[in-house]
Amino acid sequence: MTGTLQIKQLQSGKSYYYVRLSYKDPRTAEWKTKTLATKLEVKNNKRKAEAMIQPFIEQYSYLEDLPAVYNTAICPDITLCDYIDLWLNDKRHDLKMSTYEAYTYRVNCIKAYFQNKNPKLVDVTPKMLDTFFKYSLKYGKVNQKTKEREPLAVRSVRSYKSILYSVFAQASIDGLVKVNPVANVTVHGKKNREYSEEMLFMTEEEISDLIHFISERYPRLLGITFIGAYYGLRRSEILGLKWSAVDFTKKTITINHTVVRVKTTNADDTTKTQAGKRVLNLFPTAEKCLLKIKQEQEMYSHFFKSDYQNTEGYIFTWEDGRSYDPNYISNLFQRATKEFGRPEITLHKLRHSCASMLINKGWDIKKLQYWLGHTDTQTTMNIYAHFNRQRLNTSDNDLTEISLATAELFA
Repeated sequence: MTGTLQIKQLQSGKSYYYVRLSYKDPRTAEWKTKTLATKLEVKNNKRKAEAMIQPFIEQYSYLEDLPAVYNTAICPDITLCDYIDLWLNDKRHDLKMSTYEAYTYRVNCIKAYFQNKNPKLVDVTPKMLDTFFKYSLKYGKVNQKTKEREPLAVRSVRSYKSILYSVFAQASIDGLVKVNPVANVTVHGKKNREYSEEMLFMTEEEISDLIHFISERYPRLLGITFIGAYYGLRRSEILGLKWSAVDFTKKTITINHTVVRVKTTNADDTTKTQAGKRVLNLFPTAEKCLLKIKQEQEMYSHFFKSDYQNTEGYIFTWEDGRSYDPNYISNLFQRATKEFGRPEITLHKLRHSCASMLINKGWDIKKLQYWLGHTDTQTTMNIYAHFNRQRLNTSDNDLTEISLATAELFA
């Protein structure tokens, strides 16, 4: 590899030194060139520019190194965006559809930033990636109302980093890069504990008031709200409930099927985690709730006859048996809680309230972990910690009574 100085005049009229590297591609045996900016103006900077040639040669020496094993089916000059597409396509067969769609959304966001210049994969540097992450933290999303760019959440930017790390890890396996440029780049921002999910804990009375309100104003949501509040199921688990999962004889409900939506609605005989597969107690009120729904479904089935569409046997459906769109249910629930006067209540936050009610009843960590389908006790402990901290700050302080014996000192 050799390097020479070149001079380029920009539109501003200023002239700058550039280093032109010439090297033989080890895969094709063809001579190629790579031009690098020194950012040095021509006037009085020739020695400084010449001194940069050797460091550039050392930095890009890998361009002449033939990997021991490399993927001959991929062009060594492939661009970053094109290689990301190949990586995502290979992932398609290994991921659930909902996960693949989430990956696709994030990949498109990454490509939207890089596609203008679309650098070659081998030319991507840690500095380029660091600039991308910092840009995303400041301007990573578009406000749908104002159309102005706004900061993207730290966890979302870290998901970009995770994807790019996997992309370059595969590129290293394919022999296209020698090092992973993502490895030493840090996404600065809030620590996990600072942006952890905000917990919402409703009392038994508040839950009862909400469910009674739902029954009067939004009866379609009654069973869904009941199951969400007292079983603490995720939205995907609620809408994935089938009659085949309910055993009225043994008094159990088996959670083993989910309905998820990212871009499309996907049903799967899996849960969010392996621990999500669980068998729960069918307590009497829940049994009455489900029997009422079953009776209504049978009535609608007779009414619609051959037009009835609930072939999968879902519990929560439209009158004609069609499955609900998960986003429709979330939006309808938000409309209901806003009308109820508690817009901060979401379908998922019923899960927190379920946990808090069971904690109040004395359930231990392992029992609650199983009921909620958490993979490990850490998540359950997090709910415990949030709830106990809130309870400490809102309940009567025992120290008021304990300290009465010294109260006269401050009269």
